[in-house]
Amino acid sequence: MNERRHDFELLQCFARHGEQSAFADVVRRHLDLVFATALRKLEDPGAAQEVAQNVFTALARKAWRFAPDDSLPAWLHKAALLESKSWLRGELRRRRREETAAELGTTMKTPDERPAFNALVPLLDEALLSLREKDRTALLLRFYESQSLRDVGASLGLGEDAAQKRVQGALENLSQFFQRRGFKTATVAASAAALQHTAASASASTVTIVVNAALQSAPPALVGLTAWLARLASLTKAQTAMVCLVVAAVPVGLQFSEQRSASSEVDRIRTRLLMAQNESALVHNEIDRLRATSEKFQSALSLAAENVARDASEVRKFEEWKAKIRARLTAADYRWPDDSPFVRIPKSALKEISSRLFSPISPPGVIKSEARELFGLTPQEREQIEAGLQQHFAAMDDLIQSHIYETNKASLDAASAHVTVPKYAVASKVWNIPTLGEEAQTRGNELQLAMQNVLGDERWQLVKAQLESNGTDTLRSILMLDAGKQAQEIAVWINERDGKSLVMFGYAGPNGAYSVGDVALNLFLPDALNAPESDPREYIGVRNLPVSVRQRMMDWIQRQAMARLGKETVR
Repeated sequence: MNERRHDFELLQCFARHGEQSAFADVVRRHLDLVFATALRKLEDPGAAQEVAQNVFTALARKAWRFAPDDSLPAWLHKAALLESKSWLRGELRRRRREETAAELGTTMKTPDERPAFNALVPLLDEALLSLREKDRTALLLRFYESQSLRDVGASLGLGEDAAQKRVQGALENLSQFFQRRGFKTATVAASAAALQHTAASASASTVTIVVNAALQSAPPALVGLTAWLARLASLTKAQTAMVCLVVAAVPVGLQFSEQRSASSEVDRIRTRLLMAQNESALVHNEIDRLRATSEKFQSALSLAAENVARDASEVRKFEEWKAKIRARLTAADYRWPDDSPFVRIPKSALKEISSRLFSPISPPGVIKSEARELFGLTPQEREQIEAGLQQHFAAMDDLIQSHIYETNKASLDAASAHVTVPKYAVASKVWNIPTLGEEAQTRGNELQLAMQNVLGDERWQLVKAQLESNGTDTLRSILMLDAGKQAQEIAVWINERDGKSLVMFGYAGPNGAYSVGDVALNLFLPDALNAPESDPREYIGVRNLPVSVRQRMMDWIQRQAMARLGKETVR
C-alpha cells in the first residue's frame, strides 16, 4: 500500500474512532525521524525525547487536519525543527555557525581535524527545508527511517528506479545548497554522510514514553461532562488560571476562526463571480453565433421560398403548355402554328416517309440526324444502335479484306449484273468481291435482331420497311445484308473529254448496277483534297462503300491524278 495513504488511514482511525493503537503505529513508524532531528539540533538525548513528545502531542491534536496527499514525514521534520528552536536561543545558534565557518573556511576541515561532514550538520536542517517537499520526504524516509528504495518509491507512488533518481537528485540539490553557503568542496557523498551520521534510533522505552505522553496530553475523545468537571476541580490554582485563560481565549479564537471563514467565503464568492463573468461572456458569444446562424437560416428560407415560387411558376407554365399541346393534338384540322419546330403527322404516313428517307445510316455506323428525329431515339438508344452498327461494319470490312481481289474484267455470277467499263477509258481498275458466305449472313441477322430489341415492334416496322426497299443506295445495300449470297463488283476509270481528265465510278451488286462520275481528276490532287470546301468522294458515290474498297479506290485515283497532272509516275 502507498505509505502516505497508510499514514492518513491510521490518523483517521485515531481522530474519528479514538483508536489509540492506530496512533501508536504512527509514532513507531516515524519516531526515529523526529528523535534524530531533535538530537541533531539539541545534542541532548533527554531534550530530544521531550521534543519528540511535544511533536507527537501536536500531531494527536491535529490528526483530523491531514489529507490523503499530505506528507507526514515532511510535516514531522518541520515540526521537530520548530519545537527544537524553542530550546535554543537564536543568538547562540548564529554564533556557533559563525565560529564554525571561520574555523573551516573553504577547506571542509575543523580545527581538530573532524570528518568533513560534521561541519555540514549545523546547516543540514536549513538545507532540507530548502528542498521541495517530495525531495525532502525522499531523503527523510531513506536516511532517518532507513527505508529501502522500493519502500521510498511506494510511499511516493514511484518505482524503485525512479525513487533512486529522486534521492540522487535531492542529494545533489543538498550539496549545491552547502556550496552556496561557503562549503565549496561539499559533494553528494558528503551530504549523504551527514544524513547518515545524524540519523538516530529511539529506544523501545522512548517509544513507550512518547506514545503515552502524546495520548495522555491529547486524548482522542472525552468521556463526558462529569469527568471533565471532576478533572477541573482537582487542578491547582496555577492550572485553574491557565484553564481560565484558555476559556477566555476561546471567543477570540472563534472570532478569528469566523474571520478566516468569512475571508474564505469572500474568496469563494469572488471566484464564483469570476466564473459567472466568464460563463456570461461565453453565453454572449454563443448568442452571437446563434444569431448569425439564424440570419443564415432566414436567408436560406427566403431563397427556398423564392425557389418554390419560381418552381410553381414553371409548373404553371408547363401545365399551360401541356394543355395547349393537348388541344392541338386533339384538334380536328391537325394544324400547328408556324412558330413550332414540329408538325403533326398521322402514324400511317410514317412508313411512307421512312421508306423515302435517303441513306439513313452512314458507314462506319452513324445514324443521320433526320433518322434519329424520325424514329424518336433517346441518347441511350442511339448509343446502343450505333455500337451495334460499328461492330457490324468492322466485321464485314474484315471479311471483304480477306476475299476481295483485283481484275480487269467482269467475273460476277451469270445471273448478276456487272459494271461495263467503256473502251475509250484511258485507265481503269476493277475489284471483285465474291459471296461472303454464311458468316456474313449470320452477322446481318444478328444486327437486325439487336436493332429490333432496342426500337421495339412499332418503330422496328419503319426500319423493316427500309430494309425491304431494293436499290443500290438503300439501307439494305448500305448494310450489305445480301453480301453473303451474291457477289459485288466495283470499278473506277478515267475518261478524256475536251482536254480534261474525268473520273467515273461503277458498282454492280445484289440490287443492280449503276455508274456515276464525270468528276475532274484535278480535284483528287493533295492540295484539292485538303481544301475544306470540297470533297470529290461525294460526287463519285463512294461514301457508302466499305472502308477497304473505298481506300483502294481513292489510292488508285490519287496516283492517277499525280501521274497525269502532277510529277509522279503511274504505278
